[in-house]
Amino acid sequence: MTDSTADFLDRLGQHRGAPIAVPMKSRGTIRLDVESDARTDFWFVTLRNGTARVSRQDRRPDLVIRGHQAFFDRLVRGQAQLYTALLRNEINVEGDLALFSSFERLLPGPAGAHHPRALARDGEQGS
Repeated sequence: MTDSTADFLDRLGQHRGAPIAVPMKSRGTIRLDVESDARTDFWFVTLRNGTARVSRQDRRPDLVIRGHQAFFDRLVRGQAQLYTALLRNEINVEGDLALFSSFERLLPGPAGAHHPRALARDGEQGS
């Protein structure tokens, strides 16, 4: 089985300097504690000026999101939602919750999902 979380974060980190889907005012470092049966992997996502940098180097986080590897794998495949996981106690979160919303914007949506504006435009064209 592939590590979907590591693949996603590696791809995210390769977009150095490229704008991403977070507000320009989002600033801070998010530490993801990805727990498996044998160990915990730490990933650091730093948001600044509309870009994201991903690192494995220890930094002081402004937000920590802690959960199991299986959950993070579902999350980055669009099969789980961050806020739902928080409400279901599938993850633990501590720190700056404004960054929680910004991190959610980096994640893929459900497979086959469409933007509501695109659906509205398609509906108008079909009329």
